[in-house]
Amino acid sequence: MTRVLVALVAAEPTGIPTPRLLRIAAFGGGEEHHVRQLKRLIEDLNRAGWDIRNTMPPGRTAVYRAFAGDNRLRVNLTPEQQAELARAAMIAGDPAFAGRVGVDSSGMTGVPELRTSRHPPRSDTALNTVLYALEHKCRLRFVYKQRARVVHPHFVYPGTSGWHLVGHEDGSERDKQFVTDRMTAVSVDLPRTAAAHDEPYRDDLDPLSWAVDPAVHVTVETTPQHRGQVEALLGTPSYREVEDDVVRLTIPVTHRAAFRNRVYELGPRVRVLGPDDIRSELIAGLESLMERP
Repeated sequence: MTRVLVALVAAEPTGIPTPRLLRIAAFGGGEEHHVRQLKRLIEDLNRAGWDIRNTMPPGRTAVYRAFAGDNRLRVNLTPEQQAELARAAMIAGDPAFAGRVGVDSSGMTGVPELRTSRHPPRSDTALNTVLYALEHKCRLRFVYKQRARVVHPHFVYPGTSGWHLVGHEDGSERDKQFVTDRMTAVSVDLPRTAAAHDEPYRDDLDPLSWAVDPAVHVTVETTPQHRGQVEALLGTPSYREVEDDVVRLTIPVTHRAAFRNRVYELGPRVRVLGPDDIRSELIAGLESLMERP
């Protein structure tokens, strides 16, 4: 299992064909038995929180890839908790987080609906419509307290009565709050029809910016190809050094746990060069994942 996992991570983003993966796994028995064992092994890894998929269509030799993701969340959270976390990430402006945390968002049409099963236990139609409007900057139309409203959405947050939408209603002099469960006949206008809204507090929602631990400067190495992804996830570096096909970045870190999770998500796209105590924490975290049953 360890050999297969390490090989898949190292082979990103091209993946590994089944014959080569079988040689890496070094199973015993006949060839047909090998393939069944490999499929069971990959199923076990996915149940443990990894995201390993065959990228080839039916009828062709399977090529497996290990997609980057925060598998620690998949291991430690229930499917329902994962769905709520993904929903919160969408509210914070990161709609792609659902895939990284393992929530099935495939087959969405129109208004996105986050779910962990084919039949969700409750109806969140209004909230899902609001989230769609936030993501695509759409003007919202709905009935609230028996009055038709036209609202430019700003953000939503959880309150005692459920999810609350904060936005500016046409004709009003100030922002208002609306409980999404009490909204009816909800619809959206075209994307980018909502008025722009300045949210200076948005950065505070990023755990990487929180001052949880004493500040430390961490040196990481990546390639020009992945530099944008690394800076997007790890934050703005205080120093950059570009040398041929190698980019070294110095990242100020004030939240070590958040930084470790981002590094795990980046996988082989980044190498942590120092300091040694940060490297030791990363290695210990990986070893704890490998020790899980």
